[in-house]
Amino acid sequence: MLILGALLVMLMIGLYLFYFVRFGSEQDRIAAVDQDIAQQQARIQELSPYADLQARLDAKKPIADGIYRTRFPWDEFLQGLAFVIPDSTALDSFVGQATPVNIQTPPVEPPTVQALEPPGTITFTGVAEPEYQNVSDFMVRMNNLRFLANTQLTTAELDRETFASEAITFEVSAELVTRVGDDGNEVRLEDGQPDEGEDDTGAPLEDQQASRTGSNVSEVEYQYGQ
Repeated sequence: MLILGALLVMLMIGLYLFYFVRFGSEQDRIAAVDQDIAQQQARIQELSPYADLQARLDAKKPIADGIYRTRFPWDEFLQGLAFVIPDSTALDSFVGQATPVNIQTPPVEPPTVQALEPPGTITFTGVAEPEYQNVSDFMVRMNNLRFLANTQLTTAELDRETFASEAITFEVSAELVTRVGDDGNEVRLEDGQPDEGEDDTGAPLEDQQASRTGSNVSEVEYQYGQ
């Protein structure tokens, strides 16, 4: 009986030591978890001002997409213009006003891209070598740009006084065509947007595109140095 009693006491002491060590280990784990929770709560507190960021982005994205798909691409237009001006003519200036952006215009996909109505307007002034065929060539090339339509001659006069030799001064007007979704229907946030600066000729843009919602318009004026 004494031996059995001693064994039972030793077993109880062993169990006590086992659970005591295990209890200490669990307390350490609980303390570590409490510390991690405190750190996460502090992190959440730091990020709390941005809790509604996704909601705000979701609310603004349709507006940004509407502006993007209905904007007039002045950068592409200027690049194309630099390549099509005939050697027999020189562009003095142009003033253009694009169609206002319309965020209510639904997305479209090529080849069903449609023109935004009403079209914008643009007026060119320039000089040409003293043959009216040169002015005609300028008009034909302008009308071949996908950004322009219905090019019309406003004035064309032979000038014998302004320049050292005879030249024709002319003014040509056309419609600016904005094609909905031509460059896509959504703002490419992951790729960013190309910077607008100088055209291929290196001449600076005096006024960059200004796209705004509502009745606001996009205007640009480009002046060549004399």
